[in-house]
Amino acid sequence: MRTRRRFSGEFLILAIAFGLAMLKSSVARSDDADRAELIKELPAAKLSLRQGIAQVAQGTEVPIEAKYEMVHGKLMLSIYTSAKGFDTAAEDNSFNEYIGDVTTQTWTPEKEVFADLKHIARSAQYHALLSMTDVSIPTIIQKASAQGTVVAVREKIRSGKPVFEVMVVQDNAIRPTLYELTTGEPIEENSLKPNGRKR
Repeated sequence: MRTRRRFSGEFLILAIAFGLAMLKSSVARSDDADRAELIKELPAAKLSLRQGIAQVAQGTEVPIEAKYEMVHGKLMLSIYTSAKGFDTAAEDNSFNEYIGDVTTQTWTPEKEVFADLKHIARSAQYHALLSMTDVSIPTIIQKASAQGTVVAVREKIRSGKPVFEVMVVQDNAIRPTLYELTTGEPIEENSLKPNGRKR
């Protein structure tokens, strides 16, 4: 009886592990397909990320993320903003997304004021990181454009170090490039130690 139970338990563990591996593989294939479709549709964009930012970031409103993405087969331009700017703390701020079809002659994005916890938390993190620097997203886009077409910019913590993560189309693939958050200088990801200091 114990042998049978142990066998059943081991079989269940193996089945779960196999299922998770298949799910991970399926997600990876889906991501690859989405990226390939994005690269294919990108030439149809009528607006650059910087132009989209200039259109929506008015007054105190500042960009905290910019990206192209495929939504239901359409190439969309999405800009996240901090409504009151970096002089207002995240908890007293509000965060918006402007998103719309970027293949039309005029980009007329829909505006959403985030109310769900997931988007508010992510936006608050972007806001907090950008509050630490004078380097703006448009400046980083301009720098990274020398490497290829920029399709996304966001702020992250990599190995304990705050960085701009810029996704750039190079050699028909989308590759990440990192820039120091406080200086805007490019860095190599493999040059960082787990504690965030350079090797």
